[in-house]
Order: sequence, then structure tokens, then C-alpha cells
Amino acid sequence: MALITTNRLFIDVEQNRAYSQFGSFNVAPQPFFIQGDQCPVELSLVRQTGVQGNPFEQVPFDGSSTFALKIGTTTAVATSTTTATTPAAPAVAITTVMNWSATGYQVYRVEIIPKPFGGFFNLNGGSSDSKPIPVTATAAELKDAIIPTNAALTSANTSVQKVGQYAWEVSFSGASTGSTIPLSASNNGLTAFDSRLMQLDMTTAGVATLLGSNASVEATLEFSIDVSGEVQTFLLTPCTVINDL
Repeated sequence: MALITTNRLFIDVEQNRAYSQFGSFNVAPQPFFIQGDQCPVELSLVRQTGVQGNPFEQVPFDGSSTFALKIGTTTAVATSTTTATTPAAPAVAITTVMNWSATGYQVYRVEIIPKPFGGFFNLNGGSSDSKPIPVTATAAELKDAIIPTNAALTSANTSVQKVGQYAWEVSFSGASTGSTIPLSASNNGLTAFDSRLMQLDMTTAGVATLLGSNASVEATLEFSIDVSGEVQTFLLTPCTVINDL
């Protein structure tokens, strides 16, 4: 069975280069695409600012423009698409890892999905909303924000671990809180990346032709934008097409 993956690329509109994360100069790993898949690619446009500590800024997409994404070689196009959608806005997801018990711990996972561009969110431990929590909050900052939201919470019975770039694990001591803590969240302060999601169909005859009998081949991924009939290519980068076992 083919491996499903999403390639996330931050395209430098002035350098014909794709980065793996916003704000990082690390060039994205070479994208790979597997025959038989529907392969999503999420694209954002960025520009270097020359400002130390804030090296990049987002470049907004023109609302009237159209996009083209394709994989191919100088002689043939294996697959292409011009359909682009706007990904869902980021939201705070709270899932229960461990239910409350009087002799154990109540554990929640707090995660922002998809990754936000910036902003803040609020948590509520059952009595009141927390102060605004930045998306870059440390474990200590998240803990300090949660404790005032319920009179049963203290520094001693509440612990927080950061388990991802935008994910935290929150634990309450059941013996100390006395009952379950109903944790909830507000997303009003979150801001999204200006990005577009495009999906390449890797089931086409062109993909089979490109691969032939090879286990994998090197090709080129090209992304261009058409603004009022003027087409500009922003990315030409090597990619790998893999034969689905």
C-alpha cells in the first residue's frame, strides 16, 4: 500500500527555493510522490526581509490569480493540477488521554491543528477563561494560564509538558482536584498561514510512463501563478517519483 504524505513547502518568491518551515533558512527535503496516491501539497509564499530575528514575511496570494502545479521532465508532464483550495483555519483540539480517577491523574492533550501562523488562544478549566496564551507558549506559560481558571487547580496538582511545536500535555492530580476538570478552549485569537492546498493525481498514465520499470525516478516539481494572463514560475525543484510496491 502506498504511503500517504503531505509535502509542506514555503516558497521564497525571490530565490526559487522552498523551505521546510516558516522563518527557517533550512531548504525543504526533496519532495517525493508515490504512484497510486492522491498527493497533497500545501504551498505558502514568503519573502526574505533582511531583518535579524524576523527573517521572513508572508507574501499573500492574489485573489484573482490561478495556480498550476505539475511533475514532469523536459519532455513530458506526468501529472498536473490547477485546482487549489484554502486549508482549514487552525483550531485548538483537546483530547482526553486519561480519564479522571481519585487515585490517578486526569490527562489532556492540547494541540493546535493545523499549524498556525501566529496569535493566541484561551483555555477554560471549568470556571473562567484563561488569559491569552501565545501559540509559542512554553509548558510553564501554559500552566500559569490554566491554574486561575478553576479554584481546584494549584501549582502542586497541575503539570504541563510541551510535546510538540504546537502541542502540550496537561495533567491534573485526581486525589487533589477531587473531581474531573472539564478543559475547553477558544480559538478566536489564532491566525492562519495564507496557503493553498493542491493535490497531484499520481494514478495517471503519465506517471506510469515516467517510471517505466524503474523503482524510482527523478523529475521536476514546478509551481507557477497566472495573474491576469501573466504566468510566473516561482519554483522549479527536483522531486522523486516512487513506484508503488
